[in-house]
Amino acid sequence: MPSKRRSNVANARAGKQGRSLRGNEPLNSPCAHSAQVNDIIGVVLIALSVAMIIALTGVSQAPVTQATGEFLRLCFGAGALLCPLALLVFAVTFFVDDDSLISGHVAAGLALIVLAMLSLLSLIWPGAEASPDIILAPAIAAVRGGYVGGGIAWILLKSVGFGVGAVLPVCMAVVGLVVCGFSISGVVAKMKRHRIATEAQKRAEGLQAEQLQNEDDEITAEVPRDAAAAATTFLGARKTSVLRRGSTDAASQNAPTELLRRDKLAEPAKAGQDVSSATEMPTMLLHSDAKGVKQDEACLKPSVTIPDFLKGQKEQAPAQPKAEPASTHESGALPKKKAKPAIKASFAPRRPGDAVEGYELPPFSMLSSNPHSSKTASSDEELASTMRRLQATLEEFGLTSKVVNYVAGPLVTTFQVEMGEGERVNKIVNLEDDIALTLAAESVRIFAPIPGTSRVGIEIPNKRRENVHLGDVLPYAKGGPLEFAVGRDSEGRPVIADLAKMPHMLVAGATGSGKSVMINSLIMSILMRDTPKQVRLILVDPKRVEFSGYNGLPHLYVPVVTEPRQAASALQWAVSEMERRLKVFERAGARNIGAYNEMCVSGKLSKMDNPPEPMPFMVIIIDELSDLMMVAGKDVEASIVRIAQLARAAGIHLVLATQRPSADVVTGLIKSNIETRIALSVASSTDSRVIIDQTGAQRLLGNGDMLFKYRGHRTRRVLGCYVSDEEIESVVDFVRSQGNPDYHEEILTQVTPNAPDGKQAGAEDDDPLVWEAAQIVVESRLGSTSSLQRRLKVGYARAGRIMDMLEAKGIVGPPDGSKPREVLLDESGLEQLRSAEEKYREV
Repeated sequence: MPSKRRSNVANARAGKQGRSLRGNEPLNSPCAHSAQVNDIIGVVLIALSVAMIIALTGVSQAPVTQATGEFLRLCFGAGALLCPLALLVFAVTFFVDDDSLISGHVAAGLALIVLAMLSLLSLIWPGAEASPDIILAPAIAAVRGGYVGGGIAWILLKSVGFGVGAVLPVCMAVVGLVVCGFSISGVVAKMKRHRIATEAQKRAEGLQAEQLQNEDDEITAEVPRDAAAAATTFLGARKTSVLRRGSTDAASQNAPTELLRRDKLAEPAKAGQDVSSATEMPTMLLHSDAKGVKQDEACLKPSVTIPDFLKGQKEQAPAQPKAEPASTHESGALPKKKAKPAIKASFAPRRPGDAVEGYELPPFSMLSSNPHSSKTASSDEELASTMRRLQATLEEFGLTSKVVNYVAGPLVTTFQVEMGEGERVNKIVNLEDDIALTLAAESVRIFAPIPGTSRVGIEIPNKRRENVHLGDVLPYAKGGPLEFAVGRDSEGRPVIADLAKMPHMLVAGATGSGKSVMINSLIMSILMRDTPKQVRLILVDPKRVEFSGYNGLPHLYVPVVTEPRQAASALQWAVSEMERRLKVFERAGARNIGAYNEMCVSGKLSKMDNPPEPMPFMVIIIDELSDLMMVAGKDVEASIVRIAQLARAAGIHLVLATQRPSADVVTGLIKSNIETRIALSVASSTDSRVIIDQTGAQRLLGNGDMLFKYRGHRTRRVLGCYVSDEEIESVVDFVRSQGNPDYHEEILTQVTPNAPDGKQAGAEDDDPLVWEAAQIVVESRLGSTSSLQRRLKVGYARAGRIMDMLEAKGIVGPPDGSKPREVLLDESGLEQLRSAEEKYREV
């Protein structure tokens, strides 16, 4: 019956599509004829079901009606009314264009349950055990299970007796529930998770009470490095995906994904050994299938507790933490409830700045956290329902692909699809908009393949998102001074990146996409982990409002730069500083800044007349690249390219951000030298290709949703860390109290932009008619020397010099033979340029 019903629905759908696409087609066409036949069949079945209901209620005294009602009661007894109701539902499917109204396995499961109930009704009739034939009497069959249920009960009583016979229908009913979609193992797993979570909460409350009694004691403890905190899944050498159904495993939530660091894993601790003695633990692998999550037994030995600062619980660190039993990792996710700031631990992981005497790093307690950020807020039932709807959608478009699993994260759920035989990936990719419409999703992203598998991934947004705070991810950073928290990936795992290994980064996204928050989280990561002797910052903020709160920090090399010409000067100074450092490394015999600083600390350079001190890393962050490119495009581009090519060894790193990722801002030279890029939500697929050389960013959800492309690795989707203005203010005030800034403002004025002939071009060298000429060129959109000669009434030589000045200012492009020059600025850009020139003249 299910296969026949689907055929009818398919025919009806074909008929409707035929009418909508070919409204002028004759009524005797095959499509129109198919729709008419289905409509007639549906009406006839509805009439039959209504007639059967009337016959069973005894309203009519007609002989045929009474005979029909008596027949149904004798066959199905107390369940006779279910027959016309089932027929009515089946009739409705001929009119509804939805093949998922009643699926085949649900119909089969309901049939099993009905048969089990009918057989039980007949089985429990008094005296049936002694005389089984009594349940087949017409008077008893009509009020119990009918001949259908009575026949099953009679067979059971004759063959196995009443005891076993009563158990079998119950088992049949349970099997029917399972066929309908009810999961017994899911209920057991939920009960187990609830019990373990309750025990963990009791332990936490007890330890918190003990902590409050000893809050005046100053205790310093080393953070235990366990499997959950130290295990690393590398993007480039990844063999096993950590999968979970819904949010059922805490180990997968806390296994960090470090994109850029390849630590060597030490041997696991032996059974009974203290966790603190095991420096590194092997990665815990989980296997997930359609029935639930199963742990690899080999990976459960040994198992360790998750560090307290990662769980968000306020617990006093014991002197020698002991390993917990394996059941600790079977607890899965905590009960789903509203996120609230976690109680901070009294200790934090080691940070590069901890080794510097006389400087105190900000405590992690200043950062808020969300203990549920690694999980999805959607329930297992919601995700399973979405999985079924997605499967029905694929079948509706004629695909034989199967949705076999899903991985739930804080923002999206990735559904894994196994392609049908002979099907192409493009056939699924082209259904992005149709799937989003069917599932009522804001956007759908499809990519292939899922790393390490031959499956296609379909990312569908969760109905409710879990925010990821900086305090949730930053404690996982345990490497170099330039490591920073990026966010959590689509599987809910922390993503830590190392700017020193990138070595430069481009961030682009439309307004409201979370670009500024992402930059702030990077700066906050540096402030939380490093001292001014380790990392110095140059912040460029043409918008004047993004970085103004960081003024006065001892990490700043110069005050926050707001003038485009001063920013161009700072970039040229960075080029000179890079060349100076490389010459120093050459004389010292060091290959990079890390080796040079190690030689300084170890005393290898102490024999020199003036023993050098370690050099700090230099991070230059530009919040809006388009403003600089508009005012001093050639100078800025040349400096950026030069730094990007050579500055990695010198310890100078660039972070460029823009909300206008057009080809004239993110030029080909910049893209070719900056391979690590982050694309937040953009307006079009063209902007996405400019940033990450592929589409997909136009389908992001905003508010920190990003595509992270690291050189040599596949693009990954990440939900960025959120850091509030209050957290920034508190951390900045704490850092300011550590010392006064040591500014070097001379770098903002000692270098000026260069003209095309290599000479320095200042505003005082301009021709008096240069701005009038610029206005003429921008308004007419014609960069022609002869046109300027006529409009300004000057000689051709002077008009040519003025055109060269306009090229130096970035208003027009280079000459292109006999063709007019390209005009690069509009009227608003010209006004901004003129204002910047006037301020530069004052400086």
